[in-house]
Amino acid sequence: MINFIKFILLFLIYFNQSFSNELVNLRYGSNEEKKRIVLDLRNDVIFDTRTFPNKIEITFKTKIKFTDNFKKKNNLNELLFNQSNNTLTLSFDRLIFKPNIYLLQKKKNKFARIVIDYSLEKIKKKTIVIDPGHGGRDSGAVGINKNFEKHITLKVAKILKEKFKKKSNYEVILTRSSDNYLKLKTRTKIAKKNNADIFISLHADYHKNPRTRGISFYTLSERASDKEAAALARRENKSDLIDGVDLSNETSEVTNILLDLTKRETLNQSSSLVNYLINSFEGEINLLNRTHRYAGFAVLKSLDIPSVLVEMGYLSNKTDSKLLLTKKYQNKIAEKISDAVINYFVWKDKNLN
Repeated sequence: MINFIKFILLFLIYFNQSFSNELVNLRYGSNEEKKRIVLDLRNDVIFDTRTFPNKIEITFKTKIKFTDNFKKKNNLNELLFNQSNNTLTLSFDRLIFKPNIYLLQKKKNKFARIVIDYSLEKIKKKTIVIDPGHGGRDSGAVGINKNFEKHITLKVAKILKEKFKKKSNYEVILTRSSDNYLKLKTRTKIAKKNNADIFISLHADYHKNPRTRGISFYTLSERASDKEAAALARRENKSDLIDGVDLSNETSEVTNILLDLTKRETLNQSSSLVNYLINSFEGEINLLNRTHRYAGFAVLKSLDIPSVLVEMGYLSNKTDSKLLLTKKYQNKIAEKISDAVINYFVWKDKNLN
């Protein structure tokens, strides 16, 4: 009897030494964006991981007691443990994306936890098409310091692209990246071809009153908000005259057809984007009175892409003209636009998707 008890004690000691840890439970969670699997262990553990298109391998540095009596959810198809190399394999019934695996130490909790976060769908990047106005033989407005609108718009567009480069879930495409001429319809075609989520056209205007200055934002409308907006649209639309195509002479019937085809929701989204732009710039950079204006800009006539034309200031004004030539001011404009765009997408994803 004493020998038997000794045997049991020796067995328990050996058992505890052999299995210094135990996987006691699997828990699951999910939301619209990601799935989660939590592995509960009796003690903290050191491990390595390898990820594959549809499976995850976790190799433990110490022996683990494993009993396969766990429920399988969140597209987990199979759970296998190889005792010879201490490796747990989680196989899924479909591709998984962006797996994130980390340990939450036991501390005062009942268990140590290995958390596995993953997505079942590849996260689609937001595509932003930035259109530097004018270019090539079309210089756009010419400032009082003989500075060309086409150069300023391109510089700000390139800075804006760099801002978004640091964000993993955004892709920025420029309609032009050098001093070349593009038709207005070509610019919108680029946005269409790339399935743009938004389209932003950058400009710097000229005004007959040299005291007029400030930033303004324009969206598409059949009727202009005021005579100045209408005149600006006529000037911008005549850009295609340089290449022998006069969009400004389109009949009102054609214009009405275009506008009828334009989704009301797209126009609402354009206005929402403008609201975020105004909030971003307000109190930081001088804004024009009646900051949000609208007119029949040809470059904004994408039927299903929220589109905004940003007038970054007036080259006819000494202050605006001087500021628009400085890298610091160009960088500030780009920063405010990027902040607004990010906030717009956060709001849109939360409320409209």
